[in-house]
Amino acid sequence: MNTSETGTPPRLLASLRQLALTALAMAHTRLALAGVELEEELQRLVGLLMSLLGLLVFGLVGVLTATLLVVLAVDADQRVTVLACFAVGYLGLAAWFVWRVQRMLATRPPFLQATLAEMERDREALQSASTGDVPLGKDTHA
Repeated sequence: MNTSETGTPPRLLASLRQLALTALAMAHTRLALAGVELEEELQRLVGLLMSLLGLLVFGLVGVLTATLLVVLAVDADQRVTVLACFAVGYLGLAAWFVWRVQRMLATRPPFLQATLAEMERDREALQSASTGDVPLGKDTHA
């Protein structure tokens, strides 16, 4: 089979095959990175949900104890003091969980940050390769 019969030279087909393999390898790498990032987000979400559960439990116990404190305020002074200590302790724990949830939400990285950055580098490398602006010796993934 020669080039006049098929209309495409054999080198073009080999180049297209190599381009497809390279694109597939890039997609595989990016999907693997996305999977790692999704797992990290899932772990952060579980931690956040556990903290929210703590906030709910200790906040509720604190409010119930404070309510019981008001109800029993007419009784002996020692009971009131003990209930006040419990209420302060539970409300303190609830405040700590509020702080923890706010800190977790404020410090989390953007979703799929590393994957998007790598895809941007790939896009820039392909654009500069297509225009012939690739500087010699420059590593685009450094």
